Amino acid sequence: MNAAIASTLFLCMMPSIQLPIGFWQVSPTNRVTVDGEAVVMKIVKTRAAVIIHGMQLYPIRPEKAAKPQQHDYQMPKSLLVEALSADFDVYALSYAQTIIVDGISVSEGVRSNIEKLRAAGYKEIVLVGHSAGGMIARHFVERYPKSGVTKVIEVCAPNLGSEFATINLGLPKLQIPIIKSLDPKTRINISEYANPLSKEIEFVCVVCKVRGIPGDTLVGLDSQWPIDLQKQGIPASLVAINHFDAMKASHSVNLIGELAREKLVRWTPEQVETGRQILFGREADMAAIKKADVRERPLLKLLGKKLADR
Repeated sequence: MNAAIASTLFLCMMPSIQLPIGFWQVSPTNRVTVDGEAVVMKIVKTRAAVIIHGMQLYPIRPEKAAKPQQHDYQMPKSLLVEALSADFDVYALSYAQTIIVDGISVSEGVRSNIEKLRAAGYKEIVLVGHSAGGMIARHFVERYPKSGVTKVIEVCAPNLGSEFATINLGLPKLQIPIIKSLDPKTRINISEYANPLSKEIEFVCVVCKVRGIPGDTLVGLDSQWPIDLQKQGIPASLVAINHFDAMKASHSVNLIGELAREKLVRWTPEQVETGRQILFGREADMAAIKKADVRERPLLKLLGKKLADR
């Protein structure tokens, strides 16, 4: 075990990590807490959805990485918030991007805000994480399976890293730790020590693909739906979209909303194998959900009526 992996594992085993965290209620109202300040929630629905953003580089204003920044698709009038708000009270979670991604998921601010939702009486808590935000959601439920989170939706998450993280030139110094924690070699090695997901928690990988390439321009298909999740029967849904628009385009947002609402079940080994043949095969571009009718795409048909035979 090299020093980088050992330090990552040690950090993740620490009981508490202090990190600036922002937490907004964006539907039905816009209320905010930063750094643990109290927020008065307006409870309307029985279900809560939490949108967790991915990493964003700040090369011109690097100091912004040290404070939680609400992303555009986390705003009250965004397509994603509106798609979720029919069935959920919607919250947005942001974080300082100054430590490794594994440390963010076990920070005191993330844990305490999820605990507030559970204490508020929500029957379901769904984490919707984009890119690194998906990894944060996954790591959180792996570490805290009894937290009250009932479902995780990873959207183009670099579970096995991204080649982007191997670049060494022009990186904002404050963000080097989080960037380098997404290096493929580091992620592949760390994945060997991951806790299995609780079968009580629903989980799905939204895999994003650009036509003609095996990924979404930033994260490869095999990283978005990695072998360790396949072995656990975690389903995948393939959508034709690039990495940066996955939380904004109407067809991908509609898919996320549908996955958040509906019950998800683990795939059988046969369903996983069928998914592998399609997602990693020649049919991937045809099977990906496009702006056309979501319900008519072959991948969802073949793999059991929108992810499960119910």
